[in-house]
Amino acid sequence: MIQNQKLGREQTNKYICAGVFLLVSVVAFWIRWLGIEHITADIETCLIPWSDSMKTGYGVSILSTYDGDYNMPYVTVLWLLNYLPGRTIIKVKLFSIFFEYMGAVAGGLIVSHFISGEKKNRFFVYAYSALLLYPSAILNGGYWGQCDFIYVTFLLYMIYALLKDRPVLAMILLGCAFSFKLQAVLILPVLVIYYWKNRRFSLLHFLIVPVVMELLCIPAILGGCSVFVPFSVYLRQLGRYPYLYVFYPNFWAFFREAPYYIFSRVAQFGIIAVLGVFAVMVIRRTEKTDEKKWLLFLYWSVLVMMCFLPCMHERYGMLLEVIAILYAFLDRRCGLYAVIIGAGSYIAYLQVTFARHIIDDRWIAFAYLLCLGMMTWHLVKTWREPEGELFFIREDLNVIYRTTKVENTVIDFVNRHLFLIAYILLTVIAVWVRKPMIECMSPDYLPNLIEVEGNHHTTFYMTIMSFLTFCIEHISFLQEKTLFFLVKILCIGGDILAAMLMPHVCKVLSGERYKQERGLIAYLLMLFLPSVFLNGVIWGHLDSLAISLLLIAFIIQKKGHDMAAYILLGFAWALLGHYLIFIVLFFVCCHTEKDRKELNLGNGLPIVVLTGVLVSFPGMFCGYSMMQCMQKLFLWGTPEIWMLYPFVVVLIFGCLKDVKWIPVMAVLQMAIILDYGTFLYENPILPAIAIVVCYVAAVVLSVRNLIWKS
Repeated sequence: MIQNQKLGREQTNKYICAGVFLLVSVVAFWIRWLGIEHITADIETCLIPWSDSMKTGYGVSILSTYDGDYNMPYVTVLWLLNYLPGRTIIKVKLFSIFFEYMGAVAGGLIVSHFISGEKKNRFFVYAYSALLLYPSAILNGGYWGQCDFIYVTFLLYMIYALLKDRPVLAMILLGCAFSFKLQAVLILPVLVIYYWKNRRFSLLHFLIVPVVMELLCIPAILGGCSVFVPFSVYLRQLGRYPYLYVFYPNFWAFFREAPYYIFSRVAQFGIIAVLGVFAVMVIRRTEKTDEKKWLLFLYWSVLVMMCFLPCMHERYGMLLEVIAILYAFLDRRCGLYAVIIGAGSYIAYLQVTFARHIIDDRWIAFAYLLCLGMMTWHLVKTWREPEGELFFIREDLNVIYRTTKVENTVIDFVNRHLFLIAYILLTVIAVWVRKPMIECMSPDYLPNLIEVEGNHHTTFYMTIMSFLTFCIEHISFLQEKTLFFLVKILCIGGDILAAMLMPHVCKVLSGERYKQERGLIAYLLMLFLPSVFLNGVIWGHLDSLAISLLLIAFIIQKKGHDMAAYILLGFAWALLGHYLIFIVLFFVCCHTEKDRKELNLGNGLPIVVLTGVLVSFPGMFCGYSMMQCMQKLFLWGTPEIWMLYPFVVVLIFGCLKDVKWIPVMAVLQMAIILDYGTFLYENPILPAIAIVVCYVAAVVLSVRNLIWKS
């Protein structure tokens, strides 16, 4: 009897799901049909003219006359559609709408893959409905006539093929995705990490991708195009639009006037560095990386790229938005992030498609970057978190590698030397991206280097400037250099030195619990956090040198060299006066009574003060009086944003020790970005209230963390 009731309930659920499926399908098409006649600038100036130029009487040879931005498979579709009756605008939009339905099915299959029992069909319909009724998807195809859901559809089926352990089919689908849009590259970082860690398919499988791209371009090749046409179109696109900001509300919405030739390198290679360290973390994981976590990894990596890549159009975030929606069904804690990302995308679409100004893109970018911080917090929290009962994990027992012997040899060699390779590459990238930034100059940069009166820097700082000026004038190989150049070189060197010291401090703090992964993360953050770039190589402050002195003092003090440590602390104070606060905290905020006794507070602080005063006296040769030399050690002028640099360093260690400090880092970085940008542009990026809220949130969260012992 009970069994019959269960079967009847399952049958009823299937009928309900089928009914909802059909109803949503009809409603979604009706909504899209309402906008089928809507003409946008892209439709009027690109798609319709391109389609009209594809005359049916010339055969495939007409394809060779195309000179637009899209790859040839989509252009071939435009040509073939001309053989069908009807208006061009309707045929083009219906083609995109078809793939929206197919993509919604793929999304439903992915979500239902993680669900067992009676809820499987229900979650399929949930995901299908969410994707099909997603506002940005409706605007993209039915109203705008764009084709972004086409490549996303192929990528979704590729993900499903990998979940079903069918790598050949997955590579075929990846080739189809690349054939329609270069934005398919967003999935590559996690796909490469998946290949490297699991070895469930060979590197040779990736060769299927260009083969598929060539096959889909056969009509164009027969029509007279080059055999390299699948790739030359994308190569032509690179650098064609040299703008950091192209309507996608990411980090560059704040700095849209910044020079592309300088900061595009920062963005691109900075992302490579971040994802490279992320790859090391995943590869080094000892816990099982189940399928759901791979989807989380994909979500986070695409979010990172969309938040920082330059030259992104508002519609390029379709893959991110779809993954956010799908993952929200698998983890309800991420539902809010999907809503924020989707709402931001919808507003951006309305502003571009319908020219309706709703909200400044910088507010959306503000929300997206905070979203990234919270998603990072979620990723770290769930790193070793067991799966809930709702989702099953497919256990792969006795897995046999499908990679070749050569691949296994290379992978094993790299894995043995993974950290050394990572440190070398991060250092090279850090120097490479900083090189063009030497040209950047803040409004108060030169006055703070050369003027004595009204300068808030310490006399020791100004003595260093005088020494550098002397070197420029009297050393032959430096005479063509400027003080501007040498200070920027000092900033770069200080960044590298401070970053190199971070893993050693992590090791001292962690003791036997030290893991190399934490040291690598500290090294990455000290080189690539936005506040580090803004404070050092852009603004030209020497905080990284002062931080390096503090870190060295900490390391050698732990090794028993107290006197040398106190002298270095005195130099750090003499270099930047406000560091006295952190030096005092270094002495008085020790964790144990034993630490306080070892620091020998009574002898330590006088040595620090004496060293700072003595080191400041050479400032008299720069035009300062003896009283000024001492005053500038204690009178720091008005509080400035660059004074927060030491807090950022302390927070790095806090985040590595406890994940609850990650939200504090996220809101503090947001505040610093807005504050620095306001100063550099001499114009507010966002209203001051946004900056104040971020600072207040950072303080409140910090106090909460300090009193919250759980």
